[in-house]
Amino acid sequence: MGKETPKLKRIYLEKGITSCELQFAGCWGDNALGFAHRHKRSWYRGQDHLLAEFDQTILACTPCHEKIEFDKKLTEECFDKLRGGSCSSQMETEF
Repeated sequence: MGKETPKLKRIYLEKGITSCELQFAGCWGDNALGFAHRHKRSWYRGQDHLLAEFDQTILACTPCHEKIEFDKKLTEECFDKLRGGSCSSQMETEF
């Protein structure tokens, strides 16, 4: 568990977010949850404090996290929809 995890858990509980926010086809709901980050870890070098920021993370189950992990465009669309910015119909699309 990363040092940012306890802080993020508190933030998400306070906001009432306790299940996967992405809800792609095959979503596991509230099982196998983790924090998906807006950028790859290398982007946060020298800015490690951002790893524990709400707007830099999404609560996601393993299958949904894997769908955005290596798809930069889909990651950006999901973050825009959930954390502000333009919305995308991608999130309702079956994969």
